[in-house]
Amino acid sequence: GETAPAGSRAGLSGGDLAHWWSDRPLPKTITSDASRRCLAQAVYFEARGESERGQRTVAQVVVNRVKNPAYPDDVCGVVFQNRTWRNRCQFTFACDRVRDVVRNQDAWTLAKKIAGEYASGTAWLDDIGASTHYHARRVNPRWAKLMRRIKTIDRHIFYITRNGDWT
Repeated sequence: GETAPAGSRAGLSGGDLAHWWSDRPLPKTITSDASRRCLAQAVYFEARGESERGQRTVAQVVVNRVKNPAYPDDVCGVVFQNRTWRNRCQFTFACDRVRDVVRNQDAWTLAKKIAGEYASGTAWLDDIGASTHYHARRVNPRWAKLMRRIKTIDRHIFYITRNGDWT
């Protein structure tokens, strides 16, 4: 399948010393209702129109950021980081000033399922590995040239940091 238990990480994670943080354990709060809801919101509002694989990649980026010491150490902190900075936050839905309402119950159910799998540590996509960034194909953010491009999945391009940090 496309997911593997969190302990069997290959490719762009565990063995990569520059990205040592990708093997850090997730905080115990990852399984809380609030954390799972924040993760499901990120999946739903960022990628509900994508394939299930595309939605999983968004969840993995959030979880990777939770592990990375450069970001908040909880899911809601990562998802809503800089939410008061209009169009300058980490995930567009969090600061675009558009009211976020779940309108598609099937997509919400899938987002919650994916969030639960990542929260329990039973999901991992090796080919995305320790990716901490992505953007829609239709945009070209300045930060992208500082990263190593990993893969395009559906309408998003995924990146891993160079040398485990921002440089």
